[in-house]
Amino acid sequence: MSRARWVPLALAWGVLVVCGLPALAITLSRVLASTDLRAVRLAAFAPYGIGLYAACLVAVLVLVWLATGPARIRLAVVAGVVGTLLAVHVAWQAPMYAGSRETSAGEPLTVMTTNLLEGRGDIDTVVEAVRRHKVDVLAVQEITPEAFTELIGKLRDQLPYQIGEAAPGTAGTMLFADEPITKARRIETAMGSWVADVGERRVVVAHPAPPTLASWPAEQELIIEEAAAEKPDLVLGDLNASLDHHTVRQLLDDAEVSDAARASNAGWQPTWPVDGFAGVPLPPSTAIDHVLISDALVALATETIEVPGSDHLALVAYLGTPAE
Repeated sequence: MSRARWVPLALAWGVLVVCGLPALAITLSRVLASTDLRAVRLAAFAPYGIGLYAACLVAVLVLVWLATGPARIRLAVVAGVVGTLLAVHVAWQAPMYAGSRETSAGEPLTVMTTNLLEGRGDIDTVVEAVRRHKVDVLAVQEITPEAFTELIGKLRDQLPYQIGEAAPGTAGTMLFADEPITKARRIETAMGSWVADVGERRVVVAHPAPPTLASWPAEQELIIEEAAAEKPDLVLGDLNASLDHHTVRQLLDDAEVSDAARASNAGWQPTWPVDGFAGVPLPPSTAIDHVLISDALVALATETIEVPGSDHLALVAYLGTPAE
C-alpha cells in the first residue's frame, strides 16, 4: 500500500475510534436514562455528540472513498448509521435554537440565579448585574454568612425581601426579591432548596446534590415531586443536571414548566465549569443552571454572566406575563 493511501486510511480509522467510542457512550447514557453516576455525568455532554459524530462521519466517508468491493458497501452502511446518530443529536439540540418563541410580553420580570462556590464568587459583580439588569428575583446557591452580609448590605434597597439560609461551604441557598416573600418552606436537599410565594408567584429555588454524590437520584426525584405538587410559576437554581438528563425532562413534564433558554431560542448556554476540568483550562461545557417557567410567564431571552471566583456562570432570564 502506498504512503499516499496509507496515511489517510490510518488517520480516518484513528478519528473513528477516538471520536466514535466516547460519542456512543454519551448517546447510550442519554438514551438509557440511567441513574448510574458515571452515565449521568456522560449524559451532560450530549451536545458534544454533534461534533464527535460529524468527525466520525467525515472519517467513514474517507474510508468509503478508499475502500473497494464489499468493504465499501459495509463502510457505506456504517456511514448511514453514523449519519443517523448525528441527526439524533442535532434533533436533541435543535429546540434550543429554533421553534416558536414569544417576541413580546406584558408585565416584565427579570430573574437571575448564581452559584457563589462556597461564597467565593465576587459579590460586587453580582450586585452590579442585579442593578444593571433590574433583577426582580435573585436565587443564590452556596451563599455563606459572610457573602450574605455583604450582599444584603449592597442590595437591601433593590431586593429587600429574602428567605433561606446562609451556611458555610456549599449548604447555603437563599432567595431575594423586590416583593414580599411568604409561605416559605425548606425542601430537604443537602445543599438547601426552598419553595415560597414571591408576591403572587409560587417559586422554587433548587440546589440538589451533584452527580458525584450517591444522593443525586434521590434529590433529583425530591425536586421533581415537590415541583409537581406545587406547580410553581418559577423554578430556578443550580439543578446539577441539564436538559439532556431524564430527571430535568421529567421535571418539565410533571411540574408543567418549560426551560426559559429553550423557550426563547437562546441556544446552548453552558454554565459550568468556568475553570475547566482537573486543572485543564476549558470553557464551560454543560448547562446545569436553569430558569424554568410555567404558562403564566413567557421567556424573551436569557444570557450568562461571568462571576469571578465562582465555577459557575450566572444565568439571567428576561421574562414577562403573556401579552394581551
